[in-house]
This record gives sequence, C-alpha cells and structure tokens, in this order.
Amino acid sequence: MQFSNETIQVLKNFAAINSNILIRKGKTLSTISTAKNIFAKADVTEDFPAEVAVYDLNSLLALLTLMENQNVEFGDKSLTISKDNGKFEYFYSSPTVIVAAPDKSIEVDNHYQFTLSSEDVNMIMKAAAITSAPTITISGKGDDVTLTIGDKKNDTANTYKKIIGKSEHSFDCHMAVENFKVVPDSYIVTISKKKAFHFKHATKALEYFIAMEPDSVV
Repeated sequence: MQFSNETIQVLKNFAAINSNILIRKGKTLSTISTAKNIFAKADVTEDFPAEVAVYDLNSLLALLTLMENQNVEFGDKSLTISKDNGKFEYFYSSPTVIVAAPDKSIEVDNHYQFTLSSEDVNMIMKAAAITSAPTITISGKGDDVTLTIGDKKNDTANTYKKIIGKSEHSFDCHMAVENFKVVPDSYIVTISKKKAFHFKHATKALEYFIAMEPDSVV
C-alpha cells in the first residue's frame, strides 16, 4: 500500500488535534482531542487492513514522508515502510495508552447554517494570528449574522469582523481560536443547539465537530 498525498495531509492535520490515533480497519480515519472538544473524521482512498494504534503520529508521518512512493505493509505488530532495498519497522502502540476517537457518528441539529470559503478560513487564521485574539464568535440578533475574531472579555481589543449572512434567530456562539484546527478550505458550517460547530467540507468527505465555549448562547 502507498499513502496518497491527500491522506498524508489529513494525518498531518489530525496530528495537530491529537498526537495519538487509532487507525481502524476500512477507509475512515478519525481523531479526537485529549480534551474531547474536537472530533474530526475523513474518508480516504486507502483501505486499511488492520486496526493500528499510533502513540506518536508525527514520528510516523516523518517516516511516511521521508521518501516518495514508499510501500507500507501492515504486520501483526508493526508497519514496514520500504523503498528499494531499505526499510523501516514502526511498532504499534497499545490501544490502552492512546486517546482514540469513538467509533460512531455524531448527530447535530441545524439551528443555523452558513458557508465559509477557503479565503474566509485563511482570513480567520491570519486575523487571529495578527490580533492575537483568543476567540472566534458567530453572533446574530435576528438580522445580520457576524463573524468576529477578538477577545470577548476586552472591549478595546483589536478585532476582525465580517457579516456572513442573515438569520431570524438570536445566538452568540464562541469558539476558542486554539480549537480551530481545520484544513484551510471551503466548508458548510452548522451551529447546533448542542453547543457545537459542525464543519463539513464542501467537496470532500472531511468533517469536524468543535465544541463551543461554555458561555455560548444558542
């Protein structure tokens, strides 16, 4: 088996959420943060033949990206990553020492839905870095819906704002910037009354569930 570049990019993104991962049999990869406030799932082209627990995903990625067109074989206790006459052996971890994502779907209600372009997502990331803002807020008061990057505890903090839609609902939903760990691309975003944001990739089978801050009002 060879890992596609797209799957490598997904794994790199998942490693930023949690350095542990449990790769299950089949074509679906998933991860959850250690704080259990970010859950991500992606369907990939590879069909994994066995369940594999990885404690340090970044170290595995370093091996997988060391050379192009490497072959990966799943053994009983380890992965063999080879090319030409050289090979690495990467031993599995015990599933008991990692934080694994649940093997089930998460259902959310569609209280309010909007779209973010790849340019929007990149702007959110850049604005948060430039302003050193800790919070992303989506708020509506029965008319305009506004995305704000700022500090909700400081009225004089530097901010970025953009009107992203209209809604007859009133809500004030907050997400920690440190939890905004999506692949920069286009998404359909759903605000759920379960106090969660659901990011669904516009064209790929990639999605994230990110918990709102406790003081959010939906």
